[in-house]
Amino acid sequence: MIRRYALLSSLALAILTPVLFSSATQYSNAQGSEGTVVRDSQTVLLEGKTLPSKDYVHLYDATPYMIKVGHIAAKLPCDNNNKTSLNVLIGQAPKFKPANLELLKELSTPGKMCIYHVDVESTKQVNGTITDIALQNPTNKEVKFGPTATIVIGVDEIMPGAEAESMGNMSMGNSTG
Repeated sequence: MIRRYALLSSLALAILTPVLFSSATQYSNAQGSEGTVVRDSQTVLLEGKTLPSKDYVHLYDATPYMIKVGHIAAKLPCDNNNKTSLNVLIGQAPKFKPANLELLKELSTPGKMCIYHVDVESTKQVNGTITDIALQNPTNKEVKFGPTATIVIGVDEIMPGAEAESMGNMSMGNSTG
């Protein structure tokens, strides 16, 4: 009986050791000098909520890191021409700008609810630093959200922003160094 247990333990150790080292290698390879691969997803259910006129709601903040690669999908009220009166804002607070949303026509119902999406990426040339995401109502009327109104924010890669660099070397996760 003891031999059988020892044999099973040895086999389990032989099988699991490469898997454990492989996972650690993949994680360390995902952390480059340019950024760290992560997968963070935030779903914001808007049903029953009201967004006052000329106001916004802050949805996501990655500070002190910036979002190197991410994606936003938003199901929002729209007019008969598939246009929403709302803006999804990206940037580094308080320096926001409206994201260039792309309509997903196949999943939208003109005059009711439309789905839009946009890839987000911090770049010096186009977007600048993105640490924050918000939803803005620039109109003179409050917006009341009905069923299925949502925003889904996915962050795939982050890198230290100016705040993180000024704080020194920050590490994520456990370290056995």
